[in-house]
Amino acid sequence: MRKPAVLLWLVTAGMLPACNNDPQEISNNIPFKSKLSEYALFEGEPSGLRPAGNVVEVHIGSSLFTDYAEKQRLLKIPRSTRLLIAGNGLPVFPEGALIAKTFYYSKSANGGRQIIETRLLHYSGGKWNLATYRWNAAQTDAELLTNGAAVPVDFEDLSGKRRHLTYRIPSQKDCGTCHRSGDRLVPLGPSARNLNIDVQVEGKRINQLTYLINRGVIAHSDVSKIASLPDYKDASHALAPRARAYLEMNCAHCHNETGTAANTSLNLSYTTPFDKTGIAYNKENIVIRMSTMGEYHMPKIGTTTPDDEGVRLIKDYIKSLGSAHRP
Repeated sequence: MRKPAVLLWLVTAGMLPACNNDPQEISNNIPFKSKLSEYALFEGEPSGLRPAGNVVEVHIGSSLFTDYAEKQRLLKIPRSTRLLIAGNGLPVFPEGALIAKTFYYSKSANGGRQIIETRLLHYSGGKWNLATYRWNAAQTDAELLTNGAAVPVDFEDLSGKRRHLTYRIPSQKDCGTCHRSGDRLVPLGPSARNLNIDVQVEGKRINQLTYLINRGVIAHSDVSKIASLPDYKDASHALAPRARAYLEMNCAHCHNETGTAANTSLNLSYTTPFDKTGIAYNKENIVIRMSTMGEYHMPKIGTTTPDDEGVRLIKDYIKSLGSAHRP
């Protein structure tokens, strides 16, 4: 029983101070509207989450775990503008672009869908601005938050397990912690490699980047040159790429060269060579931090319960490394 305690001490001594640093908050340069409905993202009843005609729903290959919540991702850009693909990373977004991510549970205790929150990223004045909206009990609209909120949720997860937790809607400052890259805010999920997946459109499978080009959302590009981030939930992929994709989406937003935890011994970006990630040195600590709730849990924001499946994936990956520290 002493080994985990020693390992946890090593974590707190070597990693925690940098993870808990408190850089200056990045302020918005625009005011956000008081109600989500003012952005006209949905048509019909808002609780239906049907995108308006000038709004496109996008999907990503691997996503962030957030207490088993499901997510809808929407993109709204001004007319006659396009996203530009610039390699495998984030596209170049036009002025006025709006990204909306809505968090919900399909099978809540009332037998239907419970929508919890919608987070907005608005590109204005050459920088990203962020805000969080809490949906009301009637599921007719959502109101702007500044200090976050706690929402009790009783639901059935996608594996059929009944769960109860207190979902935490992050404050604006919390959001900025994860979306921070140096002295600016950035989107996390919609990199070109994470958008480069097949999706179902009108009953047909099509490459999503191709679909977005055809719809006029992305400027014409040679998508054959774009890599793909594997879906870490898809067991048909090899273990190591799945595990690295999980760490990319759940840890690397802070543990990268310009993130909040840049000065720790971990760089967990998917493209970082294995011998530069720090995984070999910190492999036991990574599992402990993921599976142990409390002050030292990772990720520090956005979860109140461990990701059972994610922990299992990373445990299997760490075990596969063995003493040779293979990538």
